[in-house]
Amino acid sequence: MRWYRVVFIAAVFVQASCDALSATDLVKISTVASTVTLLSANSIVGESSRRRLLRVDKSASVDSYSFKDIDRGGNGDGGAEVDIRTANDSEERGGAIEKLKSLKTFKSLSRAANTFSNKISPALPIKSKLQVWSNNGKSVDFVKKELGLDELAGAAFTQAKNFKYYDDFVTTQLPIWAKNELTPDEVVARLGLQGLSGVALTSNPNFKYYDEFVTKQALVWSKQDLSVGSVLVRLGLDTLAGAARTEAANYKYYNEFVISQMRTWVANDVSVTDVMAKLKLDKLTGDAFLSHPNYVYYKSFVKSKLRTWAMDGESLDDVVLKLGLEGLPGKMLETHPNYKFLVKYWEKREQYLEEGWLKQGVTTFDIWKKYEVGRVHPSMLRRSDSYEAYKKYVTFIDDYIIGLHERGFKFYELPRLTSKAATPEELHQKTLIWTSAKRPEWYVKFSLGLDGLGENALKESPNYKFYVYYLTGVEFIK
Repeated sequence: MRWYRVVFIAAVFVQASCDALSATDLVKISTVASTVTLLSANSIVGESSRRRLLRVDKSASVDSYSFKDIDRGGNGDGGAEVDIRTANDSEERGGAIEKLKSLKTFKSLSRAANTFSNKISPALPIKSKLQVWSNNGKSVDFVKKELGLDELAGAAFTQAKNFKYYDDFVTTQLPIWAKNELTPDEVVARLGLQGLSGVALTSNPNFKYYDEFVTKQALVWSKQDLSVGSVLVRLGLDTLAGAARTEAANYKYYNEFVISQMRTWVANDVSVTDVMAKLKLDKLTGDAFLSHPNYVYYKSFVKSKLRTWAMDGESLDDVVLKLGLEGLPGKMLETHPNYKFLVKYWEKREQYLEEGWLKQGVTTFDIWKKYEVGRVHPSMLRRSDSYEAYKKYVTFIDDYIIGLHERGFKFYELPRLTSKAATPEELHQKTLIWTSAKRPEWYVKFSLGLDGLGENALKESPNYKFYVYYLTGVEFIK
Protein backbone atom coordinates (compact mmCIF):
# COMPACT_ATOMS: atom_id res chain seq x y z
CA MET A 1 0.00 0.00 0.00
CA ARG A 2 3.03 2.26 -0.08
CA TRP A 3 2.20 3.73 -3.46
CA TYR A 4 -0.98 5.34 -2.06
CA ARG A 5 1.25 7.60 0.01
CA VAL A 6 2.97 8.68 -3.21
CA VAL A 7 -0.36 9.59 -4.82
CA PHE A 8 -1.35 11.47 -1.68
CA ILE A 9 1.88 13.51 -1.76
CA ALA A 10 1.34 14.25 -5.47
CA ALA A 11 -2.24 15.34 -4.77
CA VAL A 12 -1.07 17.76 -2.09
CA PHE A 13 1.51 19.21 -4.47
CA VAL A 14 -1.06 19.63 -7.25
CA GLN A 15 -3.55 21.32 -4.98
CA ALA A 16 -0.90 23.78 -3.80
CA SER A 17 -0.06 24.83 -7.35
CA CYS A 18 -3.37 24.33 -9.10
CA ASP A 19 -3.33 27.73 -10.81
CA ALA A 20 -0.08 27.01 -12.60
CA LEU A 21 -0.88 23.35 -13.35
CA SER A 22 -0.69 22.09 -16.93
CA ALA A 23 -0.73 18.76 -18.72
CA THR A 24 3.07 18.72 -18.63
CA ASP A 25 3.02 19.09 -14.82
CA LEU A 26 0.71 16.10 -14.49
CA VAL A 27 3.03 13.99 -16.58
CA LYS A 28 5.95 15.06 -14.38
CA ILE A 29 3.99 14.06 -11.25
CA SER A 30 3.19 10.65 -12.72
CA THR A 31 6.83 10.15 -13.68
CA VAL A 32 8.09 11.05 -10.20
CA ALA A 33 5.52 8.81 -8.56
CA SER A 34 6.46 5.92 -10.85
CA THR A 35 10.15 6.37 -10.09
CA VAL A 36 9.54 6.40 -6.33
CA THR A 37 7.43 3.23 -6.56
CA LEU A 38 10.07 1.36 -8.56
CA LEU A 39 12.79 2.36 -6.13
CA SER A 40 10.60 1.21 -3.22
CA ALA A 41 9.83 -2.11 -4.94
CA ASN A 42 13.52 -2.71 -5.66
CA SER A 43 14.37 -2.20 -2.00
CA ILE A 44 11.71 -4.76 -1.01
CA VAL A 45 13.09 -7.28 -3.52
CA GLY A 46 16.61 -6.75 -2.15
CA GLU A 47 15.40 -7.16 1.42
CA SER A 48 13.63 -10.46 0.62
CA SER A 49 16.64 -11.82 -1.26
CA ARG A 50 18.97 -11.13 1.65
CA ARG A 51 16.66 -12.96 4.04
CA ARG A 52 16.47 -16.04 1.79
CA LEU A 53 20.24 -16.04 1.38
CA LEU A 54 20.68 -16.04 5.19
CA ARG A 55 18.37 -19.02 5.44
CA VAL A 56 20.40 -20.87 2.82
CA ASP A 57 23.64 -20.04 4.63
CA LYS A 58 22.25 -21.35 7.94
CA SER A 59 21.13 -24.61 6.32
CA ALA A 60 24.45 -25.09 4.60
CA SER A 61 26.33 -24.69 7.86
CA VAL A 62 24.73 -27.86 9.30
CA ASP A 63 25.37 -30.70 6.89
CA SER A 64 24.22 -29.87 3.35
CA TYR A 65 27.63 -28.69 2.07
CA SER A 66 31.11 -30.15 2.48
CA PHE A 67 34.21 -28.15 3.32
CA LYS A 68 35.89 -30.01 0.46
CA ASP A 69 34.44 -27.41 -1.84
CA ILE A 70 36.28 -24.61 -0.09
CA ASP A 71 38.97 -22.97 -2.18
CA ARG A 72 41.54 -21.66 0.24
CA GLY A 73 43.57 -18.66 -0.69
CA GLY A 74 47.32 -18.86 -1.09
CA ASN A 75 47.94 -16.58 1.84
CA GLY A 76 46.91 -19.25 4.33
CA ASP A 77 44.70 -16.87 6.30
CA GLY A 78 41.63 -19.08 6.12
CA GLY A 79 39.65 -16.89 3.61
CA ALA A 80 37.39 -18.92 1.37
CA GLU A 81 34.87 -18.42 -1.50
CA VAL A 82 31.77 -20.59 -1.26
CA ASP A 83 29.95 -21.87 -4.36
CA ILE A 84 26.47 -20.39 -4.03
CA ARG A 85 24.95 -21.24 -7.40
CA THR A 86 22.00 -22.91 -5.73
CA ALA A 87 21.36 -19.82 -3.66
CA ASN A 88 21.56 -17.63 -6.78
CA ASP A 89 18.99 -19.76 -8.56
CA SER A 90 16.62 -19.37 -5.65
CA GLU A 91 17.21 -15.62 -5.61
CA GLU A 92 16.51 -15.26 -9.34
CA ARG A 93 13.22 -17.15 -9.00
CA GLY A 94 12.22 -14.99 -6.05
CA GLY A 95 13.32 -11.83 -7.84
CA ALA A 96 11.20 -12.67 -10.89
CA ILE A 97 8.11 -13.02 -8.72
CA GLU A 98 8.85 -9.73 -6.98
CA LYS A 99 9.39 -7.97 -10.34
CA LEU A 100 5.98 -9.17 -11.51
CA LYS A 101 4.46 -7.75 -8.34
CA SER A 102 6.35 -4.49 -8.88
CA LEU A 103 5.09 -4.28 -12.50
CA LYS A 104 1.51 -4.73 -11.33
CA THR A 105 2.06 -2.00 -8.76
CA PHE A 106 3.46 0.34 -11.49
CA LYS A 107 0.46 -0.29 -13.77
CA SER A 108 -1.92 0.36 -10.90
CA LEU A 109 -0.11 3.61 -10.11
CA SER A 110 -0.20 4.71 -13.78
CA ARG A 111 -3.95 4.09 -13.94
CA ALA A 112 -4.42 5.99 -10.71
CA ALA A 113 -2.30 8.92 -11.98
CA ASN A 114 -4.26 9.08 -15.25
CA THR A 115 -7.54 9.05 -13.37
CA PHE A 116 -6.19 11.75 -11.06
CA SER A 117 -5.09 13.87 -14.06
CA ASN A 118 -8.47 13.53 -15.73
CA LYS A 119 -10.22 14.65 -12.57
CA ILE A 120 -7.87 17.63 -12.00
CA SER A 121 -7.81 18.96 -15.64
CA PRO A 122 -11.46 20.09 -15.69
CA ALA A 123 -10.76 22.09 -12.53
CA LEU A 124 -8.13 24.27 -14.29
CA PRO A 125 -8.96 27.98 -14.89
CA ILE A 126 -10.18 28.57 -18.46
CA LYS A 127 -7.09 30.63 -19.36
CA SER A 128 -4.86 27.76 -18.23
CA LYS A 129 -6.94 25.38 -20.30
CA LEU A 130 -6.42 27.59 -23.35
CA GLN A 131 -2.66 27.29 -22.91
CA VAL A 132 -2.87 23.51 -22.45
CA TRP A 133 -5.06 23.18 -25.55
CA SER A 134 -2.68 25.33 -27.56
CA ASN A 135 0.35 23.32 -26.39
CA ASN A 136 -1.44 20.10 -27.30
CA GLY A 137 -2.37 21.38 -30.76
CA LYS A 138 -6.12 21.22 -30.21
CA SER A 139 -8.31 22.31 -33.10
CA VAL A 140 -10.57 25.35 -33.21
CA ASP A 141 -13.61 23.06 -33.32
CA PHE A 142 -12.40 21.23 -30.21
CA VAL A 143 -12.03 24.47 -28.27
CA LYS A 144 -15.40 25.72 -29.48
CA LYS A 145 -17.05 22.53 -28.20
CA GLU A 146 -15.20 22.59 -24.87
CA LEU A 147 -16.33 26.17 -24.32
CA GLY A 148 -19.95 25.24 -25.07
CA LEU A 149 -20.11 27.35 -28.21
CA ASP A 150 -20.49 24.65 -30.85
CA GLU A 151 -24.29 24.91 -31.02
CA LEU A 152 -24.33 28.72 -31.31
CA ALA A 153 -24.23 30.94 -34.39
CA GLY A 154 -24.30 34.61 -35.34
CA ALA A 155 -24.86 37.12 -32.55
CA ALA A 156 -25.60 34.33 -30.06
CA PHE A 157 -22.10 33.00 -30.71
CA THR A 158 -20.17 36.28 -30.52
CA GLN A 159 -22.11 37.55 -27.51
CA ALA A 160 -21.78 34.35 -25.50
CA LYS A 161 -19.95 34.54 -22.17
CA ASN A 162 -17.14 32.21 -23.30
CA PHE A 163 -16.61 33.82 -26.70
CA LYS A 164 -13.82 36.01 -25.35
CA TYR A 165 -11.86 32.85 -24.49
CA TYR A 166 -12.50 31.45 -27.95
CA ASP A 167 -11.34 34.73 -29.47
CA ASP A 168 -8.18 34.67 -27.35
CA PHE A 169 -7.41 31.09 -28.37
CA VAL A 170 -7.85 31.61 -32.13
CA THR A 171 -5.91 34.89 -32.05
CA THR A 172 -2.94 33.13 -30.40
CA GLN A 173 -3.03 30.49 -33.13
CA LEU A 174 -2.49 32.99 -35.96
CA PRO A 175 1.27 33.54 -35.38
CA ILE A 176 1.68 29.78 -34.87
CA TRP A 177 0.03 29.12 -38.23
CA ALA A 178 2.19 31.78 -39.83
CA LYS A 179 5.34 30.25 -38.32
CA ASN A 180 4.28 26.85 -39.63
CA GLU A 181 3.74 28.46 -43.07
CA LEU A 182 0.14 27.37 -43.42
CA THR A 183 -1.43 28.30 -46.74
CA PRO A 184 -4.65 30.35 -46.91
CA ASP A 185 -6.52 27.18 -47.90
CA GLU A 186 -5.22 25.37 -44.82
CA VAL A 187 -6.31 28.26 -42.59
CA VAL A 188 -9.74 28.20 -44.25
CA ALA A 189 -10.00 24.53 -43.30
CA ARG A 190 -8.93 25.12 -39.71
CA LEU A 191 -11.50 27.88 -39.33
CA GLY A 192 -14.28 25.85 -40.93
CA LEU A 193 -14.78 28.27 -43.81
CA GLN A 194 -14.64 25.73 -46.64
CA GLY A 195 -17.20 26.18 -49.38
CA LEU A 196 -18.24 29.67 -48.24
CA SER A 197 -18.13 32.71 -50.53
CA GLY A 198 -19.50 36.22 -50.78
CA VAL A 199 -21.56 37.45 -47.84
CA ALA A 200 -21.71 33.98 -46.30
CA LEU A 201 -17.92 34.04 -46.02
CA THR A 202 -17.34 37.61 -44.89
CA SER A 203 -20.18 37.52 -42.32
CA ASN A 204 -18.88 34.36 -40.67
CA PRO A 205 -17.42 35.12 -37.19
CA ASN A 206 -14.25 33.23 -38.12
CA PHE A 207 -13.60 35.35 -41.21
CA LYS A 208 -11.99 38.11 -39.16
CA TYR A 209 -9.22 35.69 -38.12
CA TYR A 210 -8.68 34.66 -41.73
CA ASP A 211 -8.61 38.32 -42.78
CA GLU A 212 -6.01 39.19 -40.15
CA PHE A 213 -3.86 36.18 -41.04
CA VAL A 214 -3.79 36.72 -44.81
CA THR A 215 -3.38 40.50 -44.53
CA LYS A 216 -0.17 40.01 -42.56
CA GLN A 217 0.94 37.22 -44.87
CA ALA A 218 0.59 39.53 -47.88
CA LEU A 219 3.18 41.85 -46.34
CA VAL A 220 5.44 38.88 -45.59
CA TRP A 221 5.16 37.71 -49.19
CA SER A 222 6.12 41.20 -50.35
CA LYS A 223 9.22 41.21 -48.13
CA GLN A 224 10.10 37.77 -49.48
CA ASP A 225 9.77 39.24 -53.01
CA LEU A 226 7.50 36.43 -54.17
CA SER A 227 6.39 36.61 -57.76
CA VAL A 228 2.95 37.86 -58.70
CA GLY A 229 2.15 34.47 -60.18
CA SER A 230 2.97 32.52 -57.01
CA VAL A 231 0.79 34.82 -54.87
CA LEU A 232 -2.10 34.39 -57.29
CA VAL A 233 -1.78 30.63 -56.84
CA ARG A 234 -1.64 30.89 -53.04
CA LEU A 235 -4.81 32.97 -53.03
CA GLY A 236 -6.60 30.75 -55.53
CA LEU A 237 -6.90 33.59 -58.04
CA ASP A 238 -4.77 32.11 -60.81
CA THR A 239 -7.74 30.40 -62.46
CA LEU A 240 -9.89 33.55 -62.40
CA ALA A 241 -9.85 36.42 -64.90
CA GLY A 242 -11.45 39.81 -65.33
CA ALA A 243 -14.28 40.67 -62.94
CA ALA A 244 -14.29 37.18 -61.45
CA ARG A 245 -10.79 37.82 -60.08
CA THR A 246 -11.29 41.39 -58.90
CA GLU A 247 -14.58 40.54 -57.16
CA ALA A 248 -13.19 37.49 -55.33
CA ALA A 249 -12.80 37.77 -51.54
CA ASN A 250 -9.06 37.10 -51.76
CA TYR A 251 -8.40 39.85 -54.30
CA LYS A 252 -7.99 42.48 -51.58
CA TYR A 253 -4.94 40.59 -50.24
CA TYR A 254 -3.47 40.38 -53.74
CA ASN A 255 -4.07 44.11 -54.09
CA GLU A 256 -2.24 44.82 -50.82
CA PHE A 257 0.64 42.58 -51.92
CA VAL A 258 1.09 44.31 -55.29
CA ILE A 259 0.83 47.82 -53.80
CA SER A 260 3.51 46.90 -51.28
CA GLN A 261 5.65 45.58 -54.12
CA MET A 262 5.17 48.78 -56.09
CA ARG A 263 6.50 50.85 -53.19
CA THR A 264 9.57 48.65 -53.17
CA TRP A 265 9.96 48.93 -56.95
CA VAL A 266 9.75 52.73 -56.79
CA ALA A 267 12.22 52.91 -53.91
CA ASN A 268 14.66 50.62 -55.73
CA ASP A 269 14.21 52.49 -59.05
CA VAL A 270 13.12 49.35 -60.88
CA SER A 271 12.73 50.09 -64.59
CA VAL A 272 9.36 50.36 -66.31
CA THR A 273 10.13 47.40 -68.57
CA ASP A 274 11.06 45.21 -65.61
CA VAL A 275 7.82 46.08 -63.83
CA MET A 276 5.90 45.25 -66.99
CA ALA A 277 7.49 41.79 -66.92
CA LYS A 278 6.87 41.32 -63.18
CA LEU A 279 3.17 42.03 -63.72
CA LYS A 280 3.04 39.55 -66.62
CA LEU A 281 2.17 42.27 -69.14
CA ASP A 282 5.29 42.21 -71.30
CA LYS A 283 3.83 39.72 -73.79
CA LEU A 284 0.51 41.54 -74.23
CA THR A 285 -0.60 44.30 -76.61
CA GLY A 286 -3.75 46.22 -77.50
CA ASP A 287 -6.96 45.35 -75.66
CA ALA A 288 -5.40 42.32 -73.95
CA PHE A 289 -2.89 44.65 -72.31
CA LEU A 290 -5.41 47.31 -71.30
CA SER A 291 -8.01 44.84 -69.96
CA HIS A 292 -5.60 42.77 -67.88
CA PRO A 293 -6.28 43.04 -64.10
CA ASN A 294 -2.64 44.05 -63.52
CA TYR A 295 -2.81 46.99 -65.91
CA VAL A 296 -4.17 49.30 -63.20
CA TYR A 297 -1.02 48.69 -61.13
CA TYR A 298 1.26 49.21 -64.09
CA LYS A 299 -0.49 52.45 -65.05
CA SER A 300 -0.13 53.79 -61.50
CA PHE A 301 3.56 52.85 -61.41
CA VAL A 302 4.36 54.54 -64.75
CA LYS A 303 2.49 57.71 -63.78
CA SER A 304 4.57 57.95 -60.61
CA LYS A 305 7.68 57.61 -62.76
CA LEU A 306 6.46 60.36 -65.11
CA ARG A 307 6.21 62.74 -62.15
CA THR A 308 9.68 61.78 -60.98
CA TRP A 309 11.12 62.30 -64.44
CA ALA A 310 9.41 65.70 -64.68
CA MET A 311 10.90 66.73 -61.33
CA ASP A 312 14.31 65.56 -62.54
CA GLY A 313 13.94 67.57 -65.76
CA GLU A 314 14.22 64.54 -68.02
CA SER A 315 14.07 65.37 -71.74
CA LEU A 316 11.64 63.70 -74.13
CA ASP A 317 14.47 61.60 -75.56
CA ASP A 318 15.36 60.37 -72.07
CA VAL A 319 11.76 59.34 -71.46
CA VAL A 320 11.63 57.50 -74.81
CA LEU A 321 14.56 55.41 -73.61
CA LYS A 322 13.09 54.78 -70.14
CA LEU A 323 9.79 53.63 -71.63
CA GLY A 324 11.51 51.09 -73.84
CA LEU A 325 10.54 52.87 -77.06
CA GLU A 326 13.97 53.61 -78.44
CA GLY A 327 14.49 52.60 -82.06
CA LEU A 328 10.85 51.69 -82.76
CA PRO A 329 9.70 52.91 -86.18
CA GLY A 330 6.40 54.66 -86.95
CA LYS A 331 3.56 52.15 -86.55
CA MET A 332 5.40 49.96 -84.01
CA LEU A 333 6.04 53.00 -81.87
CA GLU A 334 2.42 54.18 -81.94
CA THR A 335 0.98 50.72 -81.15
CA HIS A 336 3.33 50.07 -78.26
CA PRO A 337 1.48 50.11 -74.88
CA ASN A 338 3.93 52.71 -73.51
CA TYR A 339 3.46 55.21 -76.33
CA LYS A 340 0.44 56.79 -74.61
CA PHE A 341 2.62 57.48 -71.56
CA LEU A 342 5.17 59.25 -73.75
CA VAL A 343 2.42 61.50 -75.12
CA LYS A 344 1.11 62.14 -71.60
CA TYR A 345 4.57 63.14 -70.43
CA TRP A 346 4.89 65.62 -73.25
CA GLU A 347 1.49 67.14 -72.57
CA LYS A 348 1.55 67.17 -68.76
CA ARG A 349 5.19 67.40 -67.78
CA GLU A 350 4.69 70.94 -66.45
CA GLN A 351 1.66 69.83 -64.42
CA TYR A 352 3.64 66.87 -63.06
CA LEU A 353 6.41 69.28 -62.20
CA GLU A 354 4.06 71.60 -60.31
CA GLU A 355 2.43 68.69 -58.50
CA GLY A 356 5.87 67.54 -57.47
CA TRP A 357 6.76 70.97 -56.15
CA LEU A 358 3.51 71.14 -54.22
CA LYS A 359 4.16 67.74 -52.68
CA GLN A 360 7.59 68.92 -51.59
CA GLY A 361 6.22 72.16 -50.13
CA VAL A 362 7.99 74.44 -52.61
CA THR A 363 6.88 78.06 -52.13
CA THR A 364 6.16 80.63 -54.85
CA PHE A 365 9.24 82.56 -53.73
CA ASP A 366 11.33 79.42 -54.36
CA ILE A 367 10.08 79.41 -57.96
CA TRP A 368 10.66 83.17 -58.21
CA LYS A 369 14.30 82.55 -57.36
CA LYS A 370 14.59 79.36 -59.46
CA TYR A 371 13.59 81.16 -62.67
CA GLU A 372 15.29 84.43 -61.65
CA VAL A 373 12.14 86.41 -62.28
CA GLY A 374 13.53 89.39 -60.36
CA ARG A 375 16.38 89.74 -62.85
CA VAL A 376 14.05 90.29 -65.81
CA HIS A 377 13.65 93.93 -66.87
CA PRO A 378 10.26 95.34 -65.78
CA SER A 379 9.38 96.27 -69.36
CA MET A 380 9.88 92.63 -70.44
CA LEU A 381 8.61 90.92 -67.31
CA ARG A 382 5.05 90.03 -68.32
CA ARG A 383 6.18 88.56 -71.66
CA SER A 384 9.08 86.49 -70.31
CA ASP A 385 9.08 82.67 -69.96
CA SER A 386 10.35 83.05 -66.40
CA TYR A 387 7.34 85.12 -65.37
CA GLU A 388 4.95 82.72 -67.13
CA ALA A 389 6.39 79.77 -65.21
CA TYR A 390 6.11 81.72 -61.95
CA LYS A 391 2.53 82.84 -62.66
CA LYS A 392 1.44 79.29 -63.54
CA TYR A 393 2.73 77.98 -60.23
CA VAL A 394 1.06 80.80 -58.26
CA THR A 395 -2.24 80.03 -60.01
CA PHE A 396 -1.77 76.31 -59.39
CA ILE A 397 -1.16 76.88 -55.66
CA ASP A 398 -4.13 79.26 -55.38
CA ASP A 399 -6.52 76.79 -57.01
CA TYR A 400 -5.27 73.97 -54.81
CA ILE A 401 -5.60 75.76 -51.45
CA ILE A 402 -8.96 77.39 -52.28
CA GLY A 403 -10.21 73.98 -53.41
CA LEU A 404 -9.21 72.43 -50.09
CA HIS A 405 -11.10 75.12 -48.16
CA GLU A 406 -14.20 74.69 -50.28
CA ARG A 407 -14.12 70.94 -49.50
CA GLY A 408 -14.30 71.68 -45.78
CA PHE A 409 -10.68 71.96 -44.66
CA LYS A 410 -10.09 74.36 -41.78
CA PHE A 411 -7.60 77.23 -41.97
CA TYR A 412 -5.12 75.47 -39.72
CA GLU A 413 -5.22 72.48 -42.07
CA LEU A 414 -4.30 74.46 -45.19
CA PRO A 415 -0.67 74.62 -46.38
CA ARG A 416 1.04 78.01 -46.22
CA LEU A 417 3.14 78.34 -49.33
CA THR A 418 4.11 82.02 -48.99
CA SER A 419 7.69 82.22 -47.77
CA LYS A 420 8.55 84.46 -44.83
CA ALA A 421 11.69 85.34 -46.77
CA ALA A 422 9.71 86.60 -49.78
CA THR A 423 10.80 89.98 -51.13
CA PRO A 424 8.40 92.93 -51.55
CA GLU A 425 8.86 92.57 -55.32
CA GLU A 426 7.62 88.94 -55.30
CA LEU A 427 4.68 89.76 -53.01
CA HIS A 428 3.70 92.72 -55.19
CA GLN A 429 3.59 90.59 -58.35
CA LYS A 430 1.63 87.87 -56.55
CA THR A 431 -0.87 90.46 -55.30
CA LEU A 432 -1.39 91.61 -58.87
CA ILE A 433 -2.09 88.02 -59.90
CA TRP A 434 -4.61 87.61 -57.02
CA THR A 435 -6.32 90.85 -57.93
CA SER A 436 -6.68 90.07 -61.62
CA ALA A 437 -8.00 86.57 -60.79
CA LYS A 438 -10.41 88.05 -58.18
CA ARG A 439 -9.29 85.66 -55.48
CA PRO A 440 -11.45 85.73 -52.33
CA GLU A 441 -10.46 88.16 -49.60
CA TRP A 442 -10.04 85.45 -46.95
CA TYR A 443 -7.47 83.74 -49.16
CA VAL A 444 -5.40 86.88 -49.70
CA LYS A 445 -5.31 87.60 -45.97
CA PHE A 446 -4.43 83.95 -45.30
CA SER A 447 -1.61 83.94 -47.87
CA LEU A 448 -0.16 87.18 -46.52
CA GLY A 449 -0.21 85.79 -42.98
CA LEU A 450 -2.76 88.38 -41.82
CA ASP A 451 -5.58 86.03 -40.79
CA GLY A 452 -6.46 86.04 -37.12
CA LEU A 453 -4.84 89.44 -36.41
CA GLY A 454 -6.58 92.22 -34.51
CA GLU A 455 -7.05 95.65 -36.08
CA ASN A 456 -3.88 97.16 -34.63
CA ALA A 457 -1.70 94.10 -35.33
CA LEU A 458 -3.12 93.92 -38.85
CA LYS A 459 -2.18 97.51 -39.68
CA GLU A 460 1.27 97.11 -38.17
CA SER A 461 2.12 94.05 -40.27
CA PRO A 462 4.67 94.57 -43.10
CA ASN A 463 2.31 92.75 -45.47
CA TYR A 464 -0.69 94.98 -44.72
CA LYS A 465 0.11 97.27 -47.65
CA PHE A 466 -0.30 94.38 -50.11
CA TYR A 467 -3.69 93.56 -48.61
CA VAL A 468 -4.77 97.20 -49.05
CA TYR A 469 -3.47 97.16 -52.63
CA TYR A 470 -5.57 94.04 -53.29
CA LEU A 471 -8.75 95.64 -51.86
CA THR A 472 -8.22 98.77 -53.95
CA GLY A 473 -7.57 96.77 -57.09
CA VAL A 474 -10.67 94.59 -56.65
CA GLU A 475 -12.83 97.69 -56.24
CA PHE A 476 -11.32 99.18 -59.37
CA ILE A 477 -11.99 96.00 -61.37
CA LYS A 478 -15.63 96.00 -60.30
